[in-house]
Amino acid sequence: MDARFSNVKVLIWDFDGTLYKPNRDIWHDVREAEYKTIANHTGWKRDKTIAEFEKVYKTITPSATEAVAFICKIKTEEAALEMERYYDRRKFLSSDSKLIALFKKLRSFRHFILANGVIHRIKETLAVLGIPRDTFEEIVTSEVVGVNKPHEKGFRYILNRSKLPAHDHLMIGDREAVDLAPAKALGMKTCLVWSDTKSLVADVTLPTVYDIEKIL
Repeated sequence: MDARFSNVKVLIWDFDGTLYKPNRDIWHDVREAEYKTIANHTGWKRDKTIAEFEKVYKTITPSATEAVAFICKIKTEEAALEMERYYDRRKFLSSDSKLIALFKKLRSFRHFILANGVIHRIKETLAVLGIPRDTFEEIVTSEVVGVNKPHEKGFRYILNRSKLPAHDHLMIGDREAVDLAPAKALGMKTCLVWSDTKSLVADVTLPTVYDIEKIL
């Protein structure tokens, strides 16, 4: 155990790219879904769609879903729901015995998912990975709080649900700007996973999600 995390009682998990290793094929399908959603609302051709998306993504917001919503002039949860119709991450994934074993070892902790996806799709994917839905007290998305990470609203929602101080929470994610920086700003502990390069933002950097047990 890492003494810095000895007081942690609540684990907050990002979903895509965190509970499974970042997958180039999935990200390709997600990006195509983002482009398709924009084109559906604007009528733009592909070149203009990509150019306008790149003007917004990582400049106005580090959330691709919020970038789509901004361009389409729709709510974030509406953008997320529409995009999810155009790809299926489950076809790239399968039951993960190491992840199943990890959650069994971490069963003494309280668990939440804070993700920029859609709740019913997350539930479907958890089933593919072999993780029971009731592992998590709640799955929090823009469907619940109206906005995506890095907005702090989802983090504060979980703090209100847990009734515990921020430093009793560990946010686990694969993106510094979206998952970890806003959690750290609220006083939560933070962990970057699937990285071999030490984070300048997170409290700890781990090469895989399975290494979480080593610090807890």
